[in-house]
Amino acid sequence: MQWSKLKSRVERFFAASVSGRVEVRTTSYRHAHDGEGRGWITLDGEEIGNFCTRKYWVERSRLERGIREANSATSIRDPAKREAYFAASKAATEILDRRGILSQASFEHALEEYLSMPVGVALESGCLLHRALAVIDCRVGKRRLQKIVPGAEEHPFVIRLFEFRCAQEKIGSRGTSDPSAKRPASAAACATGRGAT
Repeated sequence: MQWSKLKSRVERFFAASVSGRVEVRTTSYRHAHDGEGRGWITLDGEEIGNFCTRKYWVERSRLERGIREANSATSIRDPAKREAYFAASKAATEILDRRGILSQASFEHALEEYLSMPVGVALESGCLLHRALAVIDCRVGKRRLQKIVPGAEEHPFVIRLFEFRCAQEKIGSRGTSDPSAKRPASAAACATGRGAT
């Protein structure tokens, strides 16, 4: 989907209280390998979420190398260690997803998925970006927003957007103390073409 159309469709989901103050953006650097770039989210013009392809690959390579060294699986040519060699890649990807480090392609893919996702599913998604967008979504009304209690393991990016929305709606930012209140899922693997959440 063309970026301008994707941006417009995603931002149409934003609640009136945050509309125009939260924006999704992306750029590609023409001199970068394969025109790679980054995606980011701004709040009142301040960048609060950065999803840079270069940062993603640097971090992923560093993590993979560390995991392989810890498992003594540094060579793909060793048949006995080949499975552990490839498992390091999957483990590194999961760690980065939990930390909220995504590539530009993963960012855009998550936005496209969000368009067809029910808001209840987005609130419980393993994808950081889905949960962040869900807490500022117009389909989450004030009553539902009051029932949301972010878990202790929730990513600061999601909490920042949640607290901003609560402040704009003039409701308490920590929701109710009701143990049956809906809690957004902890960060897990984001569905970025590597499997569904």
